[in-house]
This record gives sequence, C-alpha cells and structure tokens, in this order.
Amino acid sequence: MSWWKEQLKSIIQESSESNNYKHPENLNVKFAQFKLRKVFRDIIIPALDELKGEIEKYGRRVVIEVDDTGLNSATIIVYACSEEDRHKEIEEFYFQIKGRAYQKAGFAFPEHAEEGKPRITKVEILLRSGTLAEYDVEEVDKDNIIEVFVEEYSKWINY
Repeated sequence: MSWWKEQLKSIIQESSESNNYKHPENLNVKFAQFKLRKVFRDIIIPALDELKGEIEKYGRRVVIEVDDTGLNSATIIVYACSEEDRHKEIEEFYFQIKGRAYQKAGFAFPEHAEEGKPRITKVEILLRSGTLAEYDVEEVDKDNIIEVFVEEYSKWINY
C-alpha cells in the first residue's frame, strides 16, 4: 500500500476511535459549533470589517480581534487620540460579540439534561459595562450588527 493510503487510513481510524459521531449529543454539539462559526464567518466579521473601514476614515484607529481557535468571539475596539496628549491613544469604544451554544435549562444538575436534544445557539453583544443584548443566530444579520454598533457608539460618545 502506498504511503499516502496508509496515512489516510491512519487518520480516519484515529478520528473514528477518538470521536464517536454516532451519538446524537456529539452531532448536536458539532452542529451548534458549525452554526456559530458560519454566523461569525459570513455575517459578524464582515460587519465589523465594514465598520472598521468607515470609522478609520475619521481618524480613529480600529482593532478587530477574533477568536481563531473556535471562531465564537469577535471584538471591535475603537481608539482615539487623547485630548491631553495627542501622541497617546485612549480606548474610545469596546464592542464584543460572543457565540454561545447551550441546552435549555430543565434540571438543576447538568448531568440530568437530555443530551440528545439540539443546542440553542445565541450571540451575545457585550460592552465594557456588561451584556447589552442576546440574539438567536437565525435573527442576526449584517445590518443588525452595524445598527446596534452605531446606536451604542453614539450613546457612548454623547454620554
């Protein structure tokens, strides 16, 4: 057998032994993770990139941080020049979106939860002051993310 066939066989066997995808709870976890990654990749990160481009036109520095390991968190931070020292930057606004997948609470003890049930997937919007809002992933779109950001940024700047 050629080297690549042996390698492929080894990879597939290891994967089958270490991950038992036949159990519904494993499928539900994987599906929830997939949904969250897709929302971050297709909706949230493009929305933050668009905001970044527009904000930078007005002399602000913008940093976007993305959780690359699980792709379930993204943050946009806006920096402005300090009024006291024009050579220093201060954090002007912080806006984070986190993905969460969980089961509907039905028991006081997690070990009694029904593992075969699908996970609820939500995105949570956080400011430095705490949680702002929570949305079902099916309700999130690019315009919604931008609208919430602009509304909260306006409140923060005009405070």
